Amino acid sequence: MNSLLARLREFIGSARFFWGVVVFLVLEGLWIAFSAAYPMAFDEDFHLGVIKIYSEQLSPFLTSQPEGANQFGALVADPSYLYHYLMNFPYRFISLITDSQAAQVIFLRLLNIAMAVVGVVLFRKVLLRAGISSMVVNGATLLFALIPTVPLLIGQINYDNLILISVAAACWLVLRITEDVQKRIINLRLWVLLAAVLMLSSLVKYAFLPIALAAVVYLGVLVCWQFKGQWQRFGLSLKHSYRQLDGRAKAGLLALLVVSGGLFVQCYGTNVVRYGHPVPACDKVLNIEACMEYGPFGRNYRMAAQGIEVDPNPIAYTWTWLQALHYRLFFVVNGPPLHTNYPPAILPSATAIAIFLFSLFALVFYWRQAFRGRPFLVFLFVATIIYAAALWGLQTYPQYLETGQPVAINGRYFIPLLFPMVAVAAVALGVAFRPLARIKPLVVAAVILLFLQGGGVFSFILRSDEAWYWPNQTVVDVNKAAQEALSKVMFIGPKEYN
Repeated sequence: MNSLLARLREFIGSARFFWGVVVFLVLEGLWIAFSAAYPMAFDEDFHLGVIKIYSEQLSPFLTSQPEGANQFGALVADPSYLYHYLMNFPYRFISLITDSQAAQVIFLRLLNIAMAVVGVVLFRKVLLRAGISSMVVNGATLLFALIPTVPLLIGQINYDNLILISVAAACWLVLRITEDVQKRIINLRLWVLLAAVLMLSSLVKYAFLPIALAAVVYLGVLVCWQFKGQWQRFGLSLKHSYRQLDGRAKAGLLALLVVSGGLFVQCYGTNVVRYGHPVPACDKVLNIEACMEYGPFGRNYRMAAQGIEVDPNPIAYTWTWLQALHYRLFFVVNGPPLHTNYPPAILPSATAIAIFLFSLFALVFYWRQAFRGRPFLVFLFVATIIYAAALWGLQTYPQYLETGQPVAINGRYFIPLLFPMVAVAAVALGVAFRPLARIKPLVVAAVILLFLQGGGVFSFILRSDEAWYWPNQTVVDVNKAAQEALSKVMFIGPKEYN
């Protein structure tokens, strides 16, 4: 038995296993990219539409609302523009080669798959350096690939794929800085790189701001704690780090800081000065008639006009919110106009609930042991909590009070935070179930087997029909053949549309 457990641990923790998972993740993304018709459900038409607008100019700045762009909201004040601006260059390239929309979409989808892979590889590097075992990291990476919304997201045009890299890069830099600060060392290069990553990532998606805030607060507290009463040493370490940089490095870091800081202030600063808010509502920038063309604003406006009675109980809403987040992480959905969706496959979604509950139990009762001597783990936990609180308190709950309906609740918003959550959960579970540490490989293997029952791209294959695919007979035939084969070995539960 011990020999079997050792071999299982070695296999799951091996580099070959990890790169096998990466290959599987890529294949999932490719299946979606080449099978799923445009546009997909996660606002793919929005993202491509904005990319096309930026392809008509060289500047990343919009000085006025583009003509015909009201359907995308108040773009002139939208701080989440960097992904679209960067993606407009490959769009221009593919547009020179072909005018086929399908070919253009698939080309851009392939780039998004590449972004997701880079993010996953970087996250593995972060977690391993943070002291998480390779077996847990590799197993968690496979579970990540087996969450049904993950291949749906990475296989389409969406800025969350770039945010995956952003969160991983920020975590890597915070980890490196934490290690230095614990030794009372200041590495100026890492601090400048982190500042640039935080500011530029906030221009990819404004929802990154809570993560940036968590990093700033955490490092501020850490520095104050480590250098308390020794600020002269802090100054000497800073001077030493600066003197170690050669002229080119100093110029490069200064240029990076000026560019990223300038872009950040130009966007968020302008919004605060003009509209009184860093992320102004559409009707603060455009008139109501123009904003009604923007789907989310129009939906909320019409719902609010109905005067639906709202139960403001935050606890009841939070329960609804958690259920919806879980559902929308594990369901399968096609694109507009209908957004037809299937409920989650039973075994992966139920297993995820069990993991969440055990992790919550471990954190509640063993948080001291889990976080003791692990300040970086504290950052990951705090960043997740601040992000979730901002999403709940600044977006979904206020919209619920406004519309009377639980709108804008999307599980995919948490996909970039899943790896940090895994790190915290893994350490807490390791402490709570230390007496059962020997059978950890069996537990990891069992969880993987349960997730394989309809998880990942398998949910898309088993749930979808011809209306979900590109209008190509080969695509339809391949998906039907895969559906028939998988249905004989996988159990996914009820198939009724919602």
